[in-house]
Amino acid sequence: MKHNNYRDLFVGIFFVLIMVSLPLATAEVMGSVPTSFSNGTVFVTGSTANSLDLLTRDTVAKSFKENGILSTNAIDSEAPQNRQLIVIGGPVANSKTRELNELFGVKYEETNDRILITAKDLTLSKPKLGMGEDIGIIYFGKANNQNVLMLWGASREGTFAAGLILEDEANFQKYANSQFLLLKWKDNNGDQFVQKDEISLTSEAPAGAGTTVTEDKDTASVTITADFGEGFTKEWKVNVKKDETIFDAMKATGMQFDYNIQSLGVFVTSIEGLAENRSTGRYWQYWINGEYSQLGISIVNVTDGMKIEWKYTDSFQN
Repeated sequence: MKHNNYRDLFVGIFFVLIMVSLPLATAEVMGSVPTSFSNGTVFVTGSTANSLDLLTRDTVAKSFKENGILSTNAIDSEAPQNRQLIVIGGPVANSKTRELNELFGVKYEETNDRILITAKDLTLSKPKLGMGEDIGIIYFGKANNQNVLMLWGASREGTFAAGLILEDEANFQKYANSQFLLLKWKDNNGDQFVQKDEISLTSEAPAGAGTTVTEDKDTASVTITADFGEGFTKEWKVNVKKDETIFDAMKATGMQFDYNIQSLGVFVTSIEGLAENRSTGRYWQYWINGEYSQLGISIVNVTDGMKIEWKYTDSFQN
């Protein structure tokens, strides 16, 4: 009997030691970035960082400093273990990015015609990049009680685009409930450099994405997507009371949209800053569970599992 007790004690201690030694990694929300880094941070770049990686570091560091957040610099092989980190550059150029991607489960894959980006149990599929295009990734998490903010791209322009998003403090509130942002840069003016007006957010993982939600018989789970064209999409998920409308659900997500009120209810005129354009005939239309709807969103009640799809299009539906 004593032998069994000692064996059980040994197994228990061994299990605890394993659990303690395992890296604990969790996703965090963007809205908490300013307070999470208020005591300072270390910007980590690869030992062979390119000029845009370094410019990204300096751009974000300057913005943080203006908001009272001081920083120091380090290369990937010398990244401290007990400080808050902002890691800049893709996994090829920055070994710390590669290490953290494995820890947080962030993956970037290319096929013949698609790009697959996985983060926080959410996989996003995008058309493969063309000339003058890049994708940027922003991910905020905590590893062993160490706050980590990662900024990187498919190539250097994507990294810099991510830095320009974080340069604007208002974006921390705009995407406050998100843990992962995917953005796209397209060189619209052909100068081969990244400007803010050339960056668009294509997708985000809101808090709770990819997790199991306990069913509440009095609420409805609603998914809302917006297709901005050229493969750019954004998704919101929300639980609302079953007697509420699509209009209520859209407001509950925090998505930015404008609307007008007509005899048939509320009609959306703009989503996330992209407004209807009468000169091109493009405007927002929506589908409910795959069926086109001409009703105002304020007169349609939600149902559990409802999928609302918004499309910015010039194709008239009937």
